[in-house]
Amino acid sequence: MTKAHLKSQRAVLLAENNLQSSLLKDLLEQNLDMDIRLISPDRLSNYRGHPGDEDVSLIIIDQPTLNDHHLKKYNELRMYLDAEAQEVIINAQPSIQQNELLRWQRLVGLFYNDDEMDKLIKGFKCILSGEMWMSRRLVHQYIQLYRRRLCTSTNPYYTNLTKREQQIIKLLGEGATNIQIAEELFLSENTVKAHLHNTFKKINVSNRLQALIWVKENISPHEYI
Repeated sequence: MTKAHLKSQRAVLLAENNLQSSLLKDLLEQNLDMDIRLISPDRLSNYRGHPGDEDVSLIIIDQPTLNDHHLKKYNELRMYLDAEAQEVIINAQPSIQQNELLRWQRLVGLFYNDDEMDKLIKGFKCILSGEMWMSRRLVHQYIQLYRRRLCTSTNPYYTNLTKREQQIIKLLGEGATNIQIAEELFLSENTVKAHLHNTFKKINVSNRLQALIWVKENISPHEYI
């Protein structure tokens, strides 16, 4: 095993142990710097941990294979993994309801059952580089659903941001990429990155997902009026 492989990002693929899942696992490992372990949903009931679980940073969930019983056991699996492990849904129905996404607390990507493999690879590359892979419309709806549940008043840390930082963090919270933020605010991408770096320090987060969760929990709806 090479050193490069040892440094691969560890992931869990929660899917049926069949040929399709094995092919997907092989495809992702061949095209991306990932080391993926396949776990069948039926194994969740008696899961007792596995060496390297604490290093898992990405959970890939084959949505059609999980029933309500599996979902209850899923939280037990998470107890063994890195608390910051992010979630990606694959094979979702295009008609998936936004409130169905609320069960995934660290969702950073959503792929549909009609997505081509090239799109899957492109999306995972974005996710591994710290971006999210969902439409801005879906992220915005996701945020609004959370905000109605979680946030009634704005955190003082937000009011201490500069006007430009406030604009940028709200756009990030709606799912905009750095390029989209730059285009919307007529800034360079490097300027956006610099503002985000400063903003992350001010609100005490270390990455984009933490910032997204912070926006959901700390910026009230009236700030968007």
